[in-house]
Amino acid sequence: MNIALKLITFLARKLIAIAVIILLIVLATFTAYDMANIVVIANDGLTQRAEVIIHNENAVDLNRFFTLKYLNSDPMLRSEQFKDYIVQDYDYELKIKKLWVWPWESSTEMIVEEVIPESSWKFKITDEMRQRLIEAQTPPRTEDEDDEDNEGGEENQQGSQEIELVIPSPQWHNGEKIIEMRKVEGRWKINDIIFVKSIQPEQEASD
Repeated sequence: MNIALKLITFLARKLIAIAVIILLIVLATFTAYDMANIVVIANDGLTQRAEVIIHNENAVDLNRFFTLKYLNSDPMLRSEQFKDYIVQDYDYELKIKKLWVWPWESSTEMIVEEVIPESSWKFKITDEMRQRLIEAQTPPRTEDEDDEDNEGGEENQQGSQEIELVIPSPQWHNGEKIIEMRKVEGRWKINDIIFVKSIQPEQEASD
């Protein structure tokens, strides 16, 4: 009787141990699957969002990565801060600092660093912006310069108007951000972006 009881107890413990191991494997598999999906959605979605904002494109394709709630409230999509720039190239950098999600969760948060280094911008400016910069940066004329222009005619007037413009580079909101992810109809999407603190990549590189 004792031998049978010990055997049953031994087998029960083995079965429980095996069940726990299987459960942990399944849990780890689903966790890894969700995390991988979140990383892909966040990376592709934020990269595509930057493209849309910088090139003033239609945001309709962002529906694959963002909830409708966020797209309707994203101020960057309506800011037109790049409308005076013709951007040819830039280096977009996204670093995931923290992420965890349990298989039974339908929402989670991740911490990322999103950066476009100022030195990486390759761009031109529109004629309208150039004209505004000329008007803003042309120094006021003195009476002596007016007299010289009157004596020298059109040639002197053109020469006196030539200035070396200081053209500001485009600016991205470089910083650490919290990305809120939400599962919608079985698919992870970005539901919010919360700015935490600024990052100056050029300064960090020099340090």
